Amino acid sequence: MKKTIKFILITVITMLVILSFGFNNMKVEAVTPTIEELQEEFSKYGEELQGKDIDSITKDDILEIYDDVTSKYSNEEIADIISENKDEIASQGGVSESLINTGAEFIRNTDEKEIRNIIEEDLDIEDIKQRIKNGETADQIVGSMVQESSTQDKIGLVVKILLANVYVKMFIWIAIILFIYCTILRAIIYKKAGKHAIAAFIPFYRQFTMYRVCKLTPWLMILWFVPVFGWIAMFVVAIVKRFRLSEVFGRGLPFGLGLLILPPIFQSILAFSSNIEYEGEE
Repeated sequence: MKKTIKFILITVITMLVILSFGFNNMKVEAVTPTIEELQEEFSKYGEELQGKDIDSITKDDILEIYDDVTSKYSNEEIADIISENKDEIASQGGVSESLINTGAEFIRNTDEKEIRNIIEEDLDIEDIKQRIKNGETADQIVGSMVQESSTQDKIGLVVKILLANVYVKMFIWIAIILFIYCTILRAIIYKKAGKHAIAAFIPFYRQFTMYRVCKLTPWLMILWFVPVFGWIAMFVVAIVKRFRLSEVFGRGLPFGLGLLILPPIFQSILAFSSNIEYEGEE
């Protein structure tokens, strides 16, 4: 849980380090011309705000910097400059290398809009500034804020982080598309078997219909209400159901194994192949 909260806090803490100490004194060789330009961009903000009293630095200042920088550079490039300058950040701002690394990865894997929302909605900048004035390092700030956060707040941040992650978003979209596609396939299979295609879109009834297509008694679904033993039995039934589906469409054991391991592909074959017909009539 602490690691997740660190992902959130490193974004703002890194910005505050930039504001408090500035990047203008860093002498790090750039990886690419783009990264060098990004370093100059951060230096500009550091010079502009370095003399500003910390009390007058607002969340809007940080968001303005972030919006300006991300309008010109990707999060990948921002993460690169943080990684390239991690020794300087650690020495000037009291940020551990592990915190910088996890923060850079968070920035790299999260889109700009979501990071902005997290900074704007979930972080208490005034509290962080007060802690900096009290002499706390970034790691100490992270540790204290994690300890003081309620379980509900931690869960909320974890959920927001997961939903903000580029790869998680991609996985969710793939899962949604795959679910819709498999539902359509099931409707076509039901129609081939002489059942109502609309059953595929109705919860519970879709399972009831599948049992009938596979020539299994729908009463088996009652096992879901039997703790442990019933759940284990239903896991076995789910496997048997795939092989029964293969059988009633005139396919053999290998095809049933395909339905078990790669259901979207083999269900597509069942649905769209004109050579495969339902053979499960009484």
